Amino acid sequence: MPDSSTALPLTWGLAAYFALQIMLNLRLRLIPAAAPDRHELLLRSAFANSVINSLFFLGLACILLLAALVPQPALPSPLWLWLLGSLPAGVMLWALQVRLLGIGRRLFGKSSFVQPADHLLRNPQDLGQLNRAALYISLLQPLGHELFFRACFLGLLQQVFGIWPAVLGTAIVELLLRLNPPWALSVLISSGLLSGMSVAGGGPLATICTALVCGFLHAYVGAWQALRSTEKTDAGT
Repeated sequence: MPDSSTALPLTWGLAAYFALQIMLNLRLRLIPAAAPDRHELLLRSAFANSVINSLFFLGLACILLLAALVPQPALPSPLWLWLLGSLPAGVMLWALQVRLLGIGRRLFGKSSFVQPADHLLRNPQDLGQLNRAALYISLLQPLGHELFFRACFLGLLQQVFGIWPAVLGTAIVELLLRLNPPWALSVLISSGLLSGMSVAGGGPLATICTALVCGFLHAYVGAWQALRSTEKTDAGT
């Protein structure tokens, strides 16, 4: 049997994450229902919560790695080839996610939940708000997510249980943290592909670069579409 005690720091980290979610959700409930700008306050608070979540994963991953509480990830070899390959891989991952989200919506219907950053991109109040949402999607979210799940979570599960249980376990936990039926296919397949890239020798550095490219396209294509639709609306009036 594998020594599951090695997973205790990471388990406590995930427990802290769920405790954080309870506090952040309570924070949203404190916004008065009668507030005239309640919708805007909820949106901004939800976006702030998303930023806090990514910073939590980023900080937790740094602590686990610096304290050597998880296996130390190796650089991909050859480094230049993996980093160069992460560029087209990010483009393909983004295109696949768009396709899978479309399939998910057809299978499960449109979700009433839209990520706050995506909502801000589609309905920007000003350029600063749009840039903050795009920066979060293209940099902070993929960086924190990949550092935790590929550099820490996947690496530890692989050491304890082996490759395939680690890839499957990582995908399941990612799905539970983003539990939304229309997103299920996208989350599971994206997680499997990124974990497979890491296990194949790319390591978390290659998956971080791939996720950054994917996030950049997600953010700035979304921003471009939002600005284009705003321009059409203005032209129509």
